[in-house]
Parts: sequence; structure tokens; C-alpha cells
Amino acid sequence: MFKDTLLIHIYAHAGAENRHDREAFFTNEIKYLLPANSTETLIAGDINCVVSPNNRTGKPNLSNALLCLIKRMALYSVDVKLEHKV
Repeated sequence: MFKDTLLIHIYAHAGAENRHDREAFFTNEIKYLLPANSTETLIAGDINCVVSPNNRTGKPNLSNALLCLIKRMALYSVDVKLEHKV
């Protein structure tokens, strides 16, 4: 918790070969990380998939389970692209 906001950092399984495990994570396992009561929540981390081909260059790892989670919880996505400058 930071002030009144619950911070959740997740890492979803990476790679097309782990698609089943990643979908199971968003369908079943993530609910154990989420609060039972209504509170401000920030979910961040390495999601390793997208809900739209427009969110990625190359071949995207699309996740229907993530899309369902976003809709069910009325979440919204904030895509941040960090630039590393040397």
C-alpha cells in the first residue's frame, strides 16, 4: 500500500509457448492478488501480452483472458514506453 492505493506488480509468463499458462494466470490466479473490497489499485509489471494487435510491432501475443479481466474489472491500460539514453 502507498497511502490509499494498493500497488500490485505482476509478471505473466512470457512467450507463445507459455500462452496457456499466461491465460490461466489472467483467468484464475490473478484474483488471489486483487483486493476483496473496493480500493484504488494500480496493477503494473511485465504483462507479456497485448489485447490488440495495434499495441505491438511484430507478431503480438494476444490475450483474450487479459481482455476479459480488463472488462470485468473496468480497468484501463496506460502504455508507457521508456527510452534509454546513454
